[in-house]
Amino acid sequence: MNTSTITPLLLRQRVLLGILLLVMVGLAWIYLIWMASNMAISDSGQIANSALMPAMTFSDTSYIWWLFVMWAVMSVAMMLPTSLPMVMLFSRFWRGRHPNIEPVKPTLLLVLGYLIVWISFGFIAALIQLWLEHLEVVTPVMGRMSSPIVGGLVLMGAGLYQLTPLKTACLSKCRTPMMFLNTKWREGRSGSFFMGLDHGTFCLGCCWALMLVMFVAGVMNLFWMAALAVLMLAEKIVPKGDMLARISGWGLMACGVLMILT
Repeated sequence: MNTSTITPLLLRQRVLLGILLLVMVGLAWIYLIWMASNMAISDSGQIANSALMPAMTFSDTSYIWWLFVMWAVMSVAMMLPTSLPMVMLFSRFWRGRHPNIEPVKPTLLLVLGYLIVWISFGFIAALIQLWLEHLEVVTPVMGRMSSPIVGGLVLMGAGLYQLTPLKTACLSKCRTPMMFLNTKWREGRSGSFFMGLDHGTFCLGCCWALMLVMFVAGVMNLFWMAALAVLMLAEKIVPKGDMLARISGWGLMACGVLMILT
């Protein structure tokens, strides 16, 4: 295969990958918007006027699965866009190492590994929300802190984590996808999957605390969902994103203190 045919083929494959990933992100956001727009809570503690959960009470097993789906989709909507620079760079690396093997399937396996990490986080977050609802610390379904003291402590904890060496180390891996690929490369399609798990783990270490801020803002608050997604993306791609992480950390701690005091 000569160079004149490789370049257009690589371009088409990168465009295809970009479209597939954007469709995944778009569908996740559409689902969340539809879910939020259909929610209403009746005085009896049931979800009313919702095609998503007709006549479901908070004690139902199906409610637990609904929480998991909500958090899993939210994780995809918020976190997958932050991985796109690394995903697209991986496809170019794969083509350079394996010029005769198309990169779409290995790249999708990388994405699968990455999403498994965040979907697992979604499962844990759903259990945390269920536990906090049982303690009557957060409101049912919408998952917003009803206690300003607990909410303030969550904000302070998230802000403090932004300043820790662990946050800095994980963020540095996310900010340098070239270095990640050079140091963590594994051959084979299964290698692509495990690289996705590795990258997802670093990403989780970078962003899990910010995701928990949603308990304070309200789990289904679309504005804060988008704002935090933009913040996490900016930390990874803008110049001095590590400084942005520290600034946001101090800001979250200040907001936590104000929330407790007021």
